[in-house]
Amino acid sequence: MKDRENVGTADQRRTDRKALDAAVTMRIETNALVGQSDNLSRAGILLYAEQPIRVTVEVSEPSGVRTYHGRLIRLQRISDTNTGLAVEFDPE
Repeated sequence: MKDRENVGTADQRRTDRKALDAAVTMRIETNALVGQSDNLSRAGILLYAEQPIRVTVEVSEPSGVRTYHGRLIRLQRISDTNTGLAVEFDPE
């Protein structure tokens, strides 16, 4: 997945990061969203929802699988075959 490099994210991080190349499984807990549309075209729709998209993330780390709970805060299409997703973990 080399096309994920430099997706244009400003470095506004609140905590330190460590590089990790691991298998990840994400389960979406939110079944439906209710929102308000902003605009509509033949290609798609932009909408805003007030409720969070709750997720569970399982990361296969060298020490074993770790489970995290949180909310999806960003989704960005990187290419036709690759999508970047950002999850904010719940406080421990």
